[in-house]
Amino acid sequence: MKIQALLLAVTAAVFLAACASGPSLPEPGPPAFLWNEARHAYHSGDMPKANDYLSEIQQTDNSFTPRARIWQIVLAGGIARGYSDLADAYASGERLNHTDPLAFHRHVNELRASASHAAMDFTQAVHAFVARDPSTDVQLGFDLPPGSALEPVALRKPYGGTMPLEGEVLALQTAMLEHDVIGSICLANGSANDSAQMLSKFKAEVTTPRFTFLYAAAKNLFDISGLFALNRLDQPQKFQVMTQEAVSALQSIPQTDDAKSLIKKIQAAQKRAAAR
Repeated sequence: MKIQALLLAVTAAVFLAACASGPSLPEPGPPAFLWNEARHAYHSGDMPKANDYLSEIQQTDNSFTPRARIWQIVLAGGIARGYSDLADAYASGERLNHTDPLAFHRHVNELRASASHAAMDFTQAVHAFVARDPSTDVQLGFDLPPGSALEPVALRKPYGGTMPLEGEVLALQTAMLEHDVIGSICLANGSANDSAQMLSKFKAEVTTPRFTFLYAAAKNLFDISGLFALNRLDQPQKFQVMTQEAVSALQSIPQTDDAKSLIKKIQAAQKRAAAR
């Protein structure tokens, strides 16, 4: 209950901040309409907008809610990782560029704020899935996004200290989010680091075992929780929420050697964070 309260408090804080300074969420509408809008945004490469529609669907219990929750676990996890990885690239550029490091720093701050928002959506969706969906098989009721499983070549620019041109900044961000969403899908259906296998699976209706899906979600939660480490956003409460949700997800599936090993790794990281 303590973790649930923390999750709700953190999510509320993120929501209020987004209302104050970020883009507005879609107006409420029928779930079927919102689902179609999410699909349209997704196929257009606007991953954040698709995620916002999925959040809106889950504001009520309806026939689309379970599907939206599963999709958001994969989508928001990929978005959070994409924003975070791109922020790290600009952080590298900030250290290397001695002419205008402030320009890089602005991108780092904006991208990490967006990553934080997506990370909380991801965490909340995992929490709800573990609590409410006992399915042994998880249906991935969405198809592949546009983009490539390969890391964008343009990522080399900010990493190396060269600011992308104005017209390249948004294109790089879109490509990076698509890349990490594809990676999140690979992980969720047990074909991590094998995009060819994933493509073959998505030629038909895709289902994945609950163990595979939740193990992937837990691993993603733990990996993305690094966003809140001391050398990034330094938000220990959010780190605690994400890592505890990862442990809870792992404890809800069969305790294989892999699951036990990941739990131990997460708990060791929690102890290190608490000792600071």
